[in-house]
Amino acid sequence: MMNPKDKLKPTRNPGVFRRPDGRLLAKVSVRTPDGRVVVRKQLLDPDATEADAVRLVLTLKEQIKNPPPPPSTLTRPPPTTSTTVAVYAEGWLALRRQKLKPSTAYTYAVALGNHILPRIGWMQCVAVTRASVEAWTIWAQQKADKAGNAYSNDTMQQWWRVLKAMLMDMAAELGLPDPTVRVSPPVRPQQAFKREQRTLDADDLARLLEAAKAVASDRYPEVALLCLTGMRAGELYGLKWDCVDLERGVIVVRRSISLGKVTETTKTKSQRTVPLHPLLIEILTAHRAAWTQLSEVRQRANLVFPSDAGTPRTANSLDRSFLNIAKEMKTDLNLGAQVLRRSMNSNLLRQAVDRLTIRSIMGHTTEQMTARYYGAGDSEKMAAVLKLSVGPKLAPVAAETPAE
Repeated sequence: MMNPKDKLKPTRNPGVFRRPDGRLLAKVSVRTPDGRVVVRKQLLDPDATEADAVRLVLTLKEQIKNPPPPPSTLTRPPPTTSTTVAVYAEGWLALRRQKLKPSTAYTYAVALGNHILPRIGWMQCVAVTRASVEAWTIWAQQKADKAGNAYSNDTMQQWWRVLKAMLMDMAAELGLPDPTVRVSPPVRPQQAFKREQRTLDADDLARLLEAAKAVASDRYPEVALLCLTGMRAGELYGLKWDCVDLERGVIVVRRSISLGKVTETTKTKSQRTVPLHPLLIEILTAHRAAWTQLSEVRQRANLVFPSDAGTPRTANSLDRSFLNIAKEMKTDLNLGAQVLRRSMNSNLLRQAVDRLTIRSIMGHTTEQMTARYYGAGDSEKMAAVLKLSVGPKLAPVAAETPAE
């Protein structure tokens, strides 16, 4: 039997070992001031270099010698019914931050600071009633940005979700009636939702991919992945090679981008496995070969689509490419990751794919979201109308001939 010590071969760099499978292992041993010996080990990615391992050894030693402070805890006094909404909101958000993604926490803070507390923050918690909340919805519907433009319904409903969550928690914590009961979110009836409702059918997607190859060839793999998986943009740019299995033909979506950083979670806080279309396997195989020729800086994070600096790309980094693709396709559709995600959802529904399967692929948490993402085309609507039964077929009305 092989001695366990023989499984690791030391390299010329202290603390760096190589396993029989070729992967590098960083191992450090540090004696702390209280006399304890702390040992840390960490296995590196298959593509990591010895230079990466040396940096990791130094990082592990620094973490042992100077451990990060324990996570801060909320020390505010317990709220009372006489506490103002602004004071309650501060403590409420501090607690929420410990569970939220950074980008979501930022969204909450903006909604509270700019669109909720200026209106009701001065009120005592006990004074908040249904009438107060109704007054806020009316105020929100009339609110405009600095340029005088009305906010979209989607944006106002985002504020509403934050307000409702906070007020429901406040009521439960302080034993107050829920002031949001039977209050409808703010909606500007005359304004349509800004979310693009049109989608691309299979022929449109084929044209889009051809256009992407013609005018955005360097971003073609990204566009193809969005088209044929329905991934969110944040999930696309949080994708690492350890979640791509080209032999099995699947990817595991379990990371996303939040405020420019990769987080080990998705929008719905759950991972999902998405099968790869044969075309995608071909595209990603070629992309993988090209990726191995990138600089060490760009490969370091093991991201499938790193920026030139090796950092995660942002969700809007394809905007210019989509503009060029739309121009090449001669379409007025506002192309983007969201439209491609809606198109994937709609095309699966058109093929009568089981809705539970669609939810599993798309990462939807509810049936309502799957339905909301569906965009019926004009041809589908016409086909549905033509199926209506209207009794005996009527003869076409003959055109009148002019009297001689």
